[in-house]
Amino acid sequence: MTSLLNKVLNALEQVVLEVVDIDKGTMTWVEGDSAWVNDLFPQAKNRQNFIISEETPFLHDFLIDARLIWHEAENGKLRSGLWTEITSNHKELHLEAIAIKHDQQNLLVIANQLENFTLQQKTKQLAREVLLSYDRLFLKNEYLHTRLLSILKNSPEQSNILATLAKVIENAEFAVLITSQDFTTSIENSAALSLFEQNKMMNAQANRPIDIIINLMQNQLPEYERILSTNSSWDGELCWILPPATLKWLKIGFYPVKNKLNEVENWIIFANDISKIKHLVQRNEQLALQDMLTGRPNRFSFWQTLEEHVTSSKPFYLLYVDINNFRQHNEFYGHEEGDKLLVELSNRISSVIKTSDFIARVGGDEFAIILNNIDNQVGCESAIHRIIDNINKPFYTSKAESFHISVSIGAANFPHDAQSVEELMKFVDLSAYNGKQNKKNSVLFYSKSMKDDSHNLLKLEQELRLAITNNEFELYLQPIIDIKTNCINKAEALIRWNHPQKGLISPDDFIPMAEKSGLIVAIGEWVISRTCQMAKQISLLGFDIKISMNLSPAQVTDEKLFSHLRACIKDNDVNPCLLELEVTEDLLVDDYLVAEKLLSKVRMIGMSVSVDDFGTGYSSLSYLKKLPLDYLKIDRSFIKEIVTDDNDKAIVRAVIAMAHNLNLCVTAEGVETEEQLSFLVKNDCNSVQGYVFSRPIKLDYFIRLLNEQKQQKLN
Repeated sequence: MTSLLNKVLNALEQVVLEVVDIDKGTMTWVEGDSAWVNDLFPQAKNRQNFIISEETPFLHDFLIDARLIWHEAENGKLRSGLWTEITSNHKELHLEAIAIKHDQQNLLVIANQLENFTLQQKTKQLAREVLLSYDRLFLKNEYLHTRLLSILKNSPEQSNILATLAKVIENAEFAVLITSQDFTTSIENSAALSLFEQNKMMNAQANRPIDIIINLMQNQLPEYERILSTNSSWDGELCWILPPATLKWLKIGFYPVKNKLNEVENWIIFANDISKIKHLVQRNEQLALQDMLTGRPNRFSFWQTLEEHVTSSKPFYLLYVDINNFRQHNEFYGHEEGDKLLVELSNRISSVIKTSDFIARVGGDEFAIILNNIDNQVGCESAIHRIIDNINKPFYTSKAESFHISVSIGAANFPHDAQSVEELMKFVDLSAYNGKQNKKNSVLFYSKSMKDDSHNLLKLEQELRLAITNNEFELYLQPIIDIKTNCINKAEALIRWNHPQKGLISPDDFIPMAEKSGLIVAIGEWVISRTCQMAKQISLLGFDIKISMNLSPAQVTDEKLFSHLRACIKDNDVNPCLLELEVTEDLLVDDYLVAEKLLSKVRMIGMSVSVDDFGTGYSSLSYLKKLPLDYLKIDRSFIKEIVTDDNDKAIVRAVIAMAHNLNLCVTAEGVETEEQLSFLVKNDCNSVQGYVFSRPIKLDYFIRLLNEQKQQKLN
């Protein structure tokens, strides 16, 4: 029977392992001996017990989640999802793992999903309908884009990169170019040379593919300057006309490869020839001006209409509507649901604007609206409010699951803000982009100061980048006092920027820019590293003081965060129990699944977790019950008027009672008076922090406070 089972498992490309030691990750082979198993686990060739090491990083991380299943008393299982593993002999495996708890037996089943993976890739590369296929060409390069990013970001030897890249991209069926930051071509595949082939008899000096693409973007994209100045990605269509015989429609994907300082080191460019599809569409004049998915006018029709309105000299407002986090929506629900959302959104907008107004789909998740015969901002705001009110209503998937979206809207007026089509588009694009980082609905009207502000923000970003390079940051500690013992038992790590000219800068003045630019990830890594150093230094002096550090949403979604955190703990030989992560309640709602996975891993290694600024967001109580949490921190806005405001008193009492019922401890922030402290003591708050005890202070002064506290105990 065992032999038959082994044959079945081999046919299914599966191996079964039994977990010998849950915490160490020790396994023993049970059944399944396909050749790829030895490639993945060379240490298990003799069928002896072995440990799944960090040489298989994804599987190693999955074990942290799997332990939750194996430690349970009841039966259960957990799937890892599909991932790619490169073995020591450079074989690429597409795997899925299942952790199983059954009748007190802990098993790990690993399946080689090459056929499923290949099928998924083919499915991604085939459009469901010819007239819609050009709208989904990015699915063809999604996997390749991920691989190229991985190579460019992680390859330690520059000499090996070009050879590796050439091998990866050469067989791609579409044009792929990789350039340096200044658009000097590092490598291009044969498809790129073929796509941009020029008649040498007619063109004595043929242009390189990258020169052609950049020239087309400069001439055809109003947002070109913004794309480069903000290091943004872009995808869309360009028309290449080269007399006497060349006319090609190109689908372009334009992606930056950034380092931790948010500097562009490379550009990845994909180009697909969609001329045949365009030709089919243009055979019918109506189709040529129509977006095939939504049935609304397309980008080409929009530009024609906009030019006509400008020529007529009648005042109007131009709106640019961009869906926030549309890519994440596609990844979570699937592209069919993404298409359904776009159709529904266009219908909702159309239903609340006038019949004389004009709406078009001008990009993947972007719509443009011309509001006719409006020459004042009040009238425009009224129309925008109608649009947003309709968007705020819940959307539903095909399975009747409800969800909400938010949008960024940029607005500009003709002729007050601009007198040309190109300027109008630049200004509404800039307005929408400035509000894009906000996950909630945002509306920004163009103003001349907006452009100046954008330049100032770019300058601030550059100064922040230098601050990271020059190590201009400092970490302060604000003591947290245990109410029962009246002693310091924790501290919150708070960053400060010691600017060489401006002096000490508060995080309120630079953290928003760091989050918007992506530099928050590099700054967050520094905070984690420095916090671990400080925790170890304090511990060596004989004090068991927990230090908490704040996480931004960008850090929580950073795939490398946990590995960096674990490396810092190991490098500094610090007890994880002395560390705590603080996350905001908004983050728990917006990125619940990601947060749950991260916080579970953090708790597994011994760290604690706190919810910061509680009461200011929209968290569901079910999240607090389900998530692995230890502390709630009541926001200072409720503490400020706690002595005089009956509503704040009731809220604080309710939060403390609720937290204690959920077995959570409560910390009150912003305690500044003895009266506030007295109220919190009477209502069983666990700990407090604020100016009534201490402002944020440097490490040496914090240690002095600990020594004074110790001396007082001895006396």
